[in-house]
Amino acid sequence: MPRAHPAPILLIHRDLLKPGSEAAYREVEEDIARMMRDAWPLASEREIRFPNSYLGIEPLTGPKEVWFFTAWNSMADFEQVGVEYRKAPAPLVAAFESNSKKKAALTFEPVSCFANYRQDLSQGEQWSVGRGRFLVITVTRRGGPFEGTVFETDDHTLFVVTASQTREEADGKAAAAGPEARAFAVRPYWARPATEWVANDPAFWQP
Repeated sequence: MPRAHPAPILLIHRDLLKPGSEAAYREVEEDIARMMRDAWPLASEREIRFPNSYLGIEPLTGPKEVWFFTAWNSMADFEQVGVEYRKAPAPLVAAFESNSKKKAALTFEPVSCFANYRQDLSQGEQWSVGRGRFLVITVTRRGGPFEGTVFETDDHTLFVVTASQTREEADGKAAAAGPEARAFAVRPYWARPATEWVANDPAFWQP
């Protein structure tokens, strides 16, 4: 099956967990993801609607935090999902907002940013959201190009992403990439996968 191209825009959201909150956070976030998956049939990467597809990942080393990735073709698509959210059934919105409040008590102030795909800085096999069971992410301000898929924020921070299928492979890539790199595990229970993700790796994504 052909691989999708990287999305032009990547929304990166980071939840920074308070000490001792890991178990409670996992329970709340699993409930949110389950609620989103059950709301409507799984969407295509090309469909723009709420609930939209998103990916949850967790670093294997370093501070306790959880990252979420959402791919967008344009800011207009991002804004359209906000419009669709306001049309969602009231019980779904209420449950989502209730869980969001619970999660807020378990985390420090979250960090979110939009990053644009930099094809000119990217080399090697390109990554798109939903590919790989493990990711290696380098956050840097160094000049490129880089081996991996590069996204750049407005403040010129670069996120370099490569995908792996095993922990061993991811650890090796992180070590080779240098001290700015971290290995992450994709967490299916913290995601709303698109149909393409499930088709590419059904054993990983299917319940």
